[in-house]
This record gives sequence, structure tokens and C-alpha cells, in this order.
Amino acid sequence: MFFDNLPENGLICAHRGARSIAPENTLLALKKAKECGAHCWETDVRMSKDGELVIFHDETLERTTDVTTHKAFRNRQPWYTDQFTASELRELDPGSWFLRDDPFSTIASGEVGTEEREAICSQKILLLHEILEFTKIHRFPVNLELKDLKTPPDDVTIVDRLINMLQETETMDLVLLSSFRHEYLHRARALSQKIAIGVLAEEQHPPNLIQYLDDLSAAAYHPEEDICDLGLVNDLRRAGFRVNSWTINDIPRAREMLAVGVGIITDWPQRFT
Repeated sequence: MFFDNLPENGLICAHRGARSIAPENTLLALKKAKECGAHCWETDVRMSKDGELVIFHDETLERTTDVTTHKAFRNRQPWYTDQFTASELRELDPGSWFLRDDPFSTIASGEVGTEEREAICSQKILLLHEILEFTKIHRFPVNLELKDLKTPPDDVTIVDRLINMLQETETMDLVLLSSFRHEYLHRARALSQKIAIGVLAEEQHPPNLIQYLDDLSAAAYHPEEDICDLGLVNDLRRAGFRVNSWTINDIPRAREMLAVGVGIITDWPQRFT
């Protein structure tokens, strides 16, 4: 199981890779997460127009790629990720925006060296099978968040394809599957009793939380930081569930969480390892 590969306490999970020092969800961000000592990393899974599972966070492409200036695609707005084939997505540059926008001011501060800029500009949008290959070779566990594709109820095709790929690649034990669309999690559990499940929550908890997690045979609960309190953590840990909270970048808050056994999902794994 996923958590057998990780410490009981002090868990550091790199959010979209080490995204404060490399463009999020790229191979470079993944490698940096491992290099800086994160115990695992979190990333996002979507499906391309032709049914490939791809690693990308946003519903649209313009924030973290060059799609608005790419000759072949600049007139295809609003550039929904799922309206591009996998091969089209692979034509895009998901790295250079990081140098332009410096979203965490790590270029200005010198934390991202000049020698890394060429690597940043050569990144590609990843396919799921590529990160699973890295995961398997390096034994570097990954939390896969299935993004809500806004498909009709009961359309859980993305889950079926993901579970099939985990079985084919023999990486089930290195993967934690999470989603805000809990229908996906129920489908995953129906397909596999082995997959580790983490239930994501924002703003409020599901009712009858412990029973809710039990019904899913969940391994973990992933609440937003604002709704993660000590009483909740103690109750969940006594019931046998791991708690990992997101997105925690403040050092005092991170230390407080780690001290009570909460894993932190952070944009700054290099600060805590």
C-alpha cells in the first residue's frame, strides 16, 4: 500500500512537484521534488481529446503554456485542455511562462540558477505513463489527483483508464488516488480493493466524516488547511486514517501541523526537508 512507503509522521508532499523552483507538473518539477527530499509528490490528471491521460492542472491551457502565441493554436480559444489531442498538447511549451512570470519570486531571489533556465524551457506536458515509469524506477510515490472533467453523472471513463494503467505498469502500491469528485473515488474502489484513496475536501467536511471514509475504505483524508483543526486530526488518526492538508507554505503553520502528525502538501518542499 501507498503509505507503507512513507513515514508515519513528518510527511512532506511536493504540490505539483517542487513548483516554487520549477514549472508545475513538469518532469523538472518532479525531479526537483525528489532531489530536495520530499517523501512523495502530488500531481493532476486530465484526459485529452483522444482519451490519453495527461498531467495538467488547469481546465484551460493559457496560464502555464504558450498556447496563446502558438501559431497552430492561437485561434482555438478558450483553449480547453480536453479539446486538444495528446500530440497537440505535447507541442506546447509548459515551462517558459515560469521564467516570464516568476510566480514564487525564486528567479529574482536566485533560488533558480541560470544553468536551470535551459531545462525549464525544454519541458513538455507529461503523459501519465511517463510519470508512472519514473515512479516505478525511483520508488518515488505519487498522489494522483483526478480533476473533475465536468462530464455527466456516471461518466467515470477517466477512472477506468487510470486503474487499468496502474495495473499494467504494476505501480498500484506507489499511488494514492484523490479527487474532489468523490464519484471517481467510489468507482476506483469498485474496480480495485488495492488502490489507496485520499478524500479531498474544501470549505466543509462530508457529513458523518468517519463513516464516509470507512464506506470508501479510504486511507487518508485531505482537507483544505482552513478546515483542518487539531480535534479533527486526533479523531481521524484514532480511527486509523492519515491526514494530509493542503496547501501549506507558511513555516510556523507547517511545523504546527507536522507536530500533530499531519502530512503537509506544500509548494516549498525544499524548506521542510
